Formats: sequence, structure tokens, C-alpha cells
Amino acid sequence: MSDTDRRLMTVKSSLRETLIAPNPTPADLAEGDVVLALDRFSLTTNNITYAAYGDAIGYWKVFPTGDDACGMMPVWGFADVAASRAPGVEVGARVFGYFPMAETLLVKAEKVSRGGFADASPWRKAVPDIYNRYVLCAADRHYSPALENAEALFRPLFVTSYTAVDFLRDAGFFGAKRIVVSSASSKTAYGSAHCLADDDVEVIALTGARNRAFVEGLGAYDAVHGYEEVEALPAGVPTLYLDLAGDPDLRRRVHAHFGDDLKYDCLVGSTQSADFTGDDPDLVGPRPVFFFAATCLDQHRERGTLHAFYERFLADQAAFFERVVDPASPWIRIVEHRGFEAIGEVVRDLADGVSDPAEGAIGVIAR
Repeated sequence: MSDTDRRLMTVKSSLRETLIAPNPTPADLAEGDVVLALDRFSLTTNNITYAAYGDAIGYWKVFPTGDDACGMMPVWGFADVAASRAPGVEVGARVFGYFPMAETLLVKAEKVSRGGFADASPWRKAVPDIYNRYVLCAADRHYSPALENAEALFRPLFVTSYTAVDFLRDAGFFGAKRIVVSSASSKTAYGSAHCLADDDVEVIALTGARNRAFVEGLGAYDAVHGYEEVEALPAGVPTLYLDLAGDPDLRRRVHAHFGDDLKYDCLVGSTQSADFTGDDPDLVGPRPVFFFAATCLDQHRERGTLHAFYERFLADQAAFFERVVDPASPWIRIVEHRGFEAIGEVVRDLADGVSDPAEGAIGVIAR
């Protein structure tokens, strides 16, 4: 097989394992059908989170495989319109959105506008609308071809960072004066720290020994501590736990150490477990509350504040992009991995937790 008409599937029982398989393609298009040819996409721990929550939240349903043992791990990236029977979606148009790791994706275009369209395929109803919309790059005033890799890496993550901080800020940080952030080397974590820079809260990083130097070099946190140092953190300060690791053992230690000083546990994501409910009868203090960015955006839509939110978000996101790729002191180096074989190796490293946090991995479809 060549890369054409292939897809990279994930073994559900072992997220580090992938297999290359044929990608079914339609012989004829129906009215409204659009074929998107995926070009490049980001590979981060966020993708492992999608897979870890594949059954619990419904991510495995978004791109059906017809194989109960294997799923399509979702990714964010750029594609070109290869064929179209949808008025307003022209062949050759560049789009950004949510994809399987596959050569092509057939979508049923609806809600077509100058800015983009949505996939109306029934299986896409498993997740909120934000995951089903495709942006037409020609209509996006923030789009830059030179920044596609950076946008693919950070756009889907920074919206989570930004909405989580927006939610916590609106809640007055639940009375906390300090935020402890786990998995501090993750892009979502230091995106959150960046958003908190002007707030009157202390932001403390928790990270593993392997990533500590990287986290310290970011300069995004007020202090950096190893996971083994949790019990040495000063108590007596109202504290909020922003949990990007989802590690149940670490959660118990954080809760036990801070006790009544722990005011809120915001569980944003996990590469450790699909147990996002935090149902632990031995846990001291507040129950973890799972944060879902799409729900926050839906609430803005219901309140009629979504446009104002996005205006603020897009300006702040642009500033963040500029910071992470600042040539004078970039936070990451971007590395392209071409072809499904190379991409599968990146997925394995992400699932094993041995990827380099200083590398921004981009998967490129080899044609």
C-alpha cells in the first residue's frame, strides 16, 4: 500500500499500538458530500486524552471504523477540499478542523457560510458542535500559511486553557489564592499559566524529574516542584488544583496534603485514566469536577456572549502564538513527522509518556 487511501487506527485496549489499514473511500458523492484530503496535523497528549475518554465521552464514535477493537484517534489539522458537491465549498479550499488520521475524510456539509461549514453525518452528534465545524482558511483573518504548524499545535489546546481559566476566574477561583497545576510541561498547562499571568493568584507547577528543566525554562510559573515534593508544599493557603495529569494517586496526595485548604479540584484532562468522574471514596476534600471546554462555549452561546468571548479569545490567542514561537526564545521547536509509520512512533511515545515536551510534533501525510 501507498499512503494514498490509508488510515492509522489505534488499538483501543493499548493506546500505544497503531496499525495502518485501508481507508474506505466513496465511489460517488451525494448532494452535500465533501471529501477533505488531510495534509498536516498536531500530535500531542491531547490526542491521547481523546482516546483515553473514547468510550466515556464518545470520541471513538466520531470517526467510525467498523472494527470494535480499533478506533480513529482524533487530531486537529489542515486539509484541502479534494472533491465537493456542496455549494459554497469549493475544490482546493484550505480548511482547519477535527480529523481522523486518514488520507481523506468524507463529510456531509451543512450550515455552510463564508467562514466554514459543519459535518452533518449522524455519528458526529456524539460530540459538541465545536468538534464538527471546519474553518475555511480564506475567510479567517487570523490565518497565516507560515503559522499552520503552530496553529495546529496550539489552537485546539489553547481554547481549553483559555476557557478553563475564564471559568475559574468567573468563579473567583473559588476563593483560592494559589493554583497548583499538574502535568505542568503540557501545552494546555502552560497555556493556562500564560492566561493567569495577570491574575492575583500564585501559580505552582508540578512536573516529573525528566521535564523539570523544561518547565523551569518556560518562566510561566511562579514556582516549579517535582511530584515527589507535594507534601513539602506550604499549607495554610486557599488552594485550587488544576489537574492536567488525572493521576488518581497524585490526586489523593494533593487532597490529603492540603485538606480543608483545597477549595476546588478542576480536572481538565488525563493521559493516565478514563476515570474522569473522580469517584474515590477515600478522597479528602472536594470531589474533582471535570471541565469540558465545549460546554463552556455552549454556555456562552446560550447567554449570547459567544461573539464577545471569541473577540477577546482570538486576540489573546494571537499573543500566545507569538510567544511560543518567538525566534529569540521559543518555548518549543516544531518537528514534522512524515508518513503513517513515523506518525505511529510519535503516538507510541505520547502514550508512553516519553515524548519531549520541548518538541511540537506535526504529522504530515506523505503523498
